[in-house]
Amino acid sequence: MTAQELSTILLRDLNPIVFLLNNDGYTIEHLIYGADSSYNDINPWHYGRLPTAMDPRERAVIDFVRNESELRWALQRATDSTKLHLIEIILPRMDAPEPLARFARKAAEFDFPQLLEEEIDQIS
Repeated sequence: MTAQELSTILLRDLNPIVFLLNNDGYTIEHLIYGADSSYNDINPWHYGRLPTAMDPRERAVIDFVRNESELRWALQRATDSTKLHLIEIILPRMDAPEPLARFARKAAEFDFPQLLEEEIDQIS
């Protein structure tokens, strides 16, 4: 979803629950290129402020979630279906399920075998 689509949702008076997974960048790319690669570093945004900037009528509820109890609280608030709910879940930068990490390793092996050799050389 793009920021523009969030604006369209507000324009059309739609009231979905939007989960924004904020892992401080493109984790899949960091898994492929290396955790310290700067290629896919992005400037951090205040995602929770986007609905306010896009809609002066303030029809959005924004929650920031860092743990399970905060998620339960945000989901409880989201039962109010008269507003858009944006739930920003803050995740560690390299948080990824193991299947995604395996996929990234395979992609790196296929596309960038020299990067893997360099990583191995650095470890040795």
